[in-house]
Amino acid sequence: MNLRDELRALERLAPVLDVLPGPAYLVGGSVRDLLLGRPPSFDFDVAVVGDGERYARELSERLAGRVTAHDRFGTATVYYGDAHVDIATARVETYPAPAALPEVAPAAAIEDDLRRRDFTINAMAIALPDGELIDPFNGRVHLQDELVRVLHESSFEDDPTRLFRAVRYEARLGFRMDPKTETLAFMAAPQVARLSGARVREELYAIFAEDRAERALARLDALGAAAVIGMRFVPRPGLLTRLRELSQRYALGLPSWHIGLLAIDAPPGKLDELKVQGRVARSVEDADREAQSLRERLTGAQTRAEIVEEIERVGTDTPLLALALADDPKLHEYFERLRSVRLEVDGDDLAALGLAESPRVGEVLAELRRQKLNGKVDGRAEELAAARELIAD
Repeated sequence: MNLRDELRALERLAPVLDVLPGPAYLVGGSVRDLLLGRPPSFDFDVAVVGDGERYARELSERLAGRVTAHDRFGTATVYYGDAHVDIATARVETYPAPAALPEVAPAAAIEDDLRRRDFTINAMAIALPDGELIDPFNGRVHLQDELVRVLHESSFEDDPTRLFRAVRYEARLGFRMDPKTETLAFMAAPQVARLSGARVREELYAIFAEDRAERALARLDALGAAAVIGMRFVPRPGLLTRLRELSQRYALGLPSWHIGLLAIDAPPGKLDELKVQGRVARSVEDADREAQSLRERLTGAQTRAEIVEEIERVGTDTPLLALALADDPKLHEYFERLRSVRLEVDGDDLAALGLAESPRVGEVLAELRRQKLNGKVDGRAEELAAARELIAD
């Protein structure tokens, strides 16, 4: 199968094809997406048999670009115009023990490099610049059959992170593991316990970034991978989708991984094991613990100031999770309007009115904000007048 025309249609890659220093191969997700007729959603990965870094430097010169080398395995990025391409030395991998990081050596042929990859649909290459498809494991057929299939029986055992990637591809592409691969996934689920917390975290973060993340997480639950590490990934169906919707509606700016952490059920201390940033881990754990009680306390809040006081005494993630779990007009009002209410006066203004620096400054500012939330003052002039009365008392 020749894909020369499809390659030429890739605007960012076309300039590279005319100046290649020698034989090279497009590999990775771009090949899969090209065959599926989908716009490539990832950077272009190019493999060369030989010295990848040297190849990258020569390509950079021909493109009048620049190059950045990355590691001892001969990977580099060539930047040209507003685009870039990643160059890697084709390599082979061996696993000294299950779940261990692989030992790497240069490959003698591109087929050897493809043999180390996770699934057949990712184990294809396109020869550059002529466009011939190299498909030693029938990945194209499996794309047509909508299957995720491992290359060999010890694939999940060698690298249990492939379990996470398998369900991610299932969800993203609407595919399914073939029966043999699914059986191997079930059998290898206990190996997830061998992964470091940081590796599990990164695989979860990758899933959280998917449009159909909840489907992938539910699949991990079903395969037993979540139970192995003492977690539930979909404790409340639909929660992740709801959190995403609210975060977008109220422009909270939360990254996908943060929203994902709020949606899963992680027992106390588990996020520390996953090496999640401490501040975020505490906020997420507080939210899971306090969301229900916040909703209960809000039932007794009568004024806007009381609503804000109840909400802002808890962690920043708690009100979002509480609202995602159950619709509440007071929480909606907080996110829509109340959280943005700010005073136009500050401590310097109070000092100018004669209030010396002391805890009283904070007390006066807090009372002014309560009054503003409840509609008793509006604008700088009214705030200053109210401040004078408070200071005089």
